[in-house]
Amino acid sequence: MMIFELFRLAASIMFTPVSDEVLLLAQLGIWVSKDINPYLAWISSWFAIFIAFLWFYLVGRFFRELPLVERWMAKKWLLKAGHSLQRFGIWAVMAAFFIPGIRHPVHYMAGILKFPIRKYLLANLIASSLYTGFWTFMVYKLGQKIEMKFILIWFHQHLFIVLSICVFMILCLIFYKWKHK
Repeated sequence: MMIFELFRLAASIMFTPVSDEVLLLAQLGIWVSKDINPYLAWISSWFAIFIAFLWFYLVGRFFRELPLVERWMAKKWLLKAGHSLQRFGIWAVMAAFFIPGIRHPVHYMAGILKFPIRKYLLANLIASSLYTGFWTFMVYKLGQKIEMKFILIWFHQHLFIVLSICVFMILCLIFYKWKHK
């Protein structure tokens, strides 16, 4: 495994608009085809993802110090984001890894809002390990290719479990909304 591959993975996550999952799965697929040990692939991808998301945090911290951004910080939605980040803390940063639309902005916002660095590093370390561990397991367990036919057959065989989980999540959401009214 070359250091260049780790640098490429981290840089592509930081600087390209391509989905992180696509980039990570492509790199893991390359490592599977080269018969790289799955634990080495997991640790390597964990390191690259950790560095990439630490970059987002540091960029947010840097831009916080610019005068233009200082004036912009008084916006209502930014204050609301800051309140949410303070309220949920580490859990918000960790959950962001698993939600594609907010993955990067939460890490930028953590830097802009001066989220404590130790808490951020802990959240980033734990969440990036779980995130890369999940995808590494999926790629190495299921092989390089996960076909749509395989997914449809699996859903059909486990339909009751999938529907039960969906109903449970919807009921939890309804209960949460009802409880907070």
